[in-house]
Amino acid sequence: MEIHPVGTVPIGAGGDPFSTMQWHLDHQHGVPLTGLPFDITDDRWIIAWLDSRELVTGLAKARPGESRGYTDMPYYTVEPGHRLSPADLALGRVEQTAAAFAVKDRLTGHQIPQRLQVSIPNALDLAYFVSGSTAAAPDWMVDAQAMLNGEIREIAGRWGDAVQLQLESPSILLAYHATPRDFWSQLTAQLALQVSETISVAPDAHWILHLCYGDLEHRALFEPTDLDAAVLFLNALADILTERGVPMPRVHLPVAHGSAAPSNDPDFFAALRRLRRGIDVIAGVVAEEHPDETRTALALMTDALGGPVSAIGAACGLGRRTIAAGGANYAFAASVARAWTATSTG
Repeated sequence: MEIHPVGTVPIGAGGDPFSTMQWHLDHQHGVPLTGLPFDITDDRWIIAWLDSRELVTGLAKARPGESRGYTDMPYYTVEPGHRLSPADLALGRVEQTAAAFAVKDRLTGHQIPQRLQVSIPNALDLAYFVSGSTAAAPDWMVDAQAMLNGEIREIAGRWGDAVQLQLESPSILLAYHATPRDFWSQLTAQLALQVSETISVAPDAHWILHLCYGDLEHRALFEPTDLDAAVLFLNALADILTERGVPMPRVHLPVAHGSAAPSNDPDFFAALRRLRRGIDVIAGVVAEEHPDETRTALALMTDALGGPVSAIGAACGLGRRTIAAGGANYAFAASVARAWTATSTG
C-alpha cells in the first residue's frame, strides 16, 4: 500500500519546488508515494491564483476578501469593453512544472517516485470561485476550460510518462450537496461529461482524480453524510471514458474532512458496494488526530469495496496544517500502510 501525498506541504515547509518535493520525501517513512507533488504557489490551493486576477487587465474585483473563510473570498467581473480570454485565467502550470524538473536531480531519498504530480484545478472550480457564484460561472467556463486544456496538453506533450496529472475538484461534491436528489441524474450527466472531456485532452497521461470537500482554513465546505454522490458520479464518468476508450483515472476519495474524524458509520460507505469494479481507489481517510477512527474507516471502506485500496492519504493537502501536524499525518499514514501491507502479504 502506498501513501498518496495530495499536494501542498505544511505551512512554512515549502516555498520552492525543491523544498516542497524534499519535504514529502523526508516524511514517507519507507513507504512508497503515489507521486511527488511540487505545489509551490499556494498553501491554500487556488487562493494565490484568485488574488492575482486583480493584476489582470480587464478584470475588476467585484468583492474584496482575505480568503479566511468561504464567505471571505474575493471574486471578479469582466470590465465593460474587455473580452475574456484563456490568458486572463492562466495558471502557469507549464512554467511551474519546468521549474520542478530543473531541480529534480538534486532530490535525495531511497524511494523517489517515478512521476512528478502536477496539480490541475478543475475548470469548473476555477470558474465558480473567480466569478463568485454558480449563476456567473458559465460566463467564465469556456475560457477557463480552454486555458486548462492548453496547459494540460503542453505538460503531457513535454513530460509524458514523467508526470501524473491530478485533477482537483471540490465543486463536484459541492454541486451534489446543493442540488436536490431528484435532479442528480441531470447534474451527473453534466459533471461527468465535463470531467471526461478534460481527461480526454491527454488520454494517455497518468491521471488522478481528487474529489474533495474543500479545506480552506482547514474547514470543509459542508459535512458529508455518505458517498452516494461520489459513486453516482464516478460510475457515470467510468461509463463515458470506457465509451471513449480512455482509461479511468485513479480516484482519491475523501472520507475525512477538515479537522474532523472520518465517519465510522457503515451506512456512510454503503454506496461503495455499487462502485464499478476495477476503479482504483485511494482512501482519503488519514486524520492524525483520530487514529482509531481512521483505522475503522479504512476497514469499513475496504469491506464496502469488496477489496483493498491501493493507497491512503489525508482528505486534502497538508497546507493548512503546522509542520508538526503534517509530519504526524505522514507518520501515521505510513504506520497504517505498513500494517495493512503486512496483513495482506502475511
